[in-house]
Amino acid sequence: MFKFEDDFVNKIKNRDKTAFDEFYNQTVNVFFRYLKWSFFISDSDAQDLLSSFYFKIWNNIESYKDMNNFSGWIWTVFKNLVKDYFKKSKELHFADLNANSQQNFEDNLLSDDNVDELLNTNFKIEEIKVAMKKLDETSKEIVFLKFVEEKSNEEISQTLNISHDNVRQRISRALKKLKKFLDC
Repeated sequence: MFKFEDDFVNKIKNRDKTAFDEFYNQTVNVFFRYLKWSFFISDSDAQDLLSSFYFKIWNNIESYKDMNNFSGWIWTVFKNLVKDYFKKSKELHFADLNANSQQNFEDNLLSDDNVDELLNTNFKIEEIKVAMKKLDETSKEIVFLKFVEEKSNEEISQTLNISHDNVRQRISRALKKLKKFLDC
């Protein structure tokens, strides 16, 4: 999702305010759009969450280990903060993320024709919002990265630290769920 040079990450780790400002400017719009698009929360709630996120990164940057993928680490911190927010507010109940791992890989892939058909169907935005709210966190995340951020499967694989096959499988499952919720 994000690509940061090692010396830039080191500057952030050393609490360089200029580097942190640059980090903020490079990432804030992506995280804001993710919150708005995936959870349809108000601007003020999204801004509050983002403030908490950047505060948490600033105060806990020493917990980042150089051997980790920095983009993956910040994405994980962000997702955990969002989970905590919704657990506390009781607005959302997250599905068991392990349920997906028990399904057969091949049985859950949509054909390219089915994906094109789903994506070319005209839905009202309200129908899509309702369907997106029904998706589990993993599905929301993968749909956001693939179709809103327009990331390649390679970029998604690096961001989420999962294999290419797993990316493809998750995209297919998420689209199947959306299709079901939209009654296609």
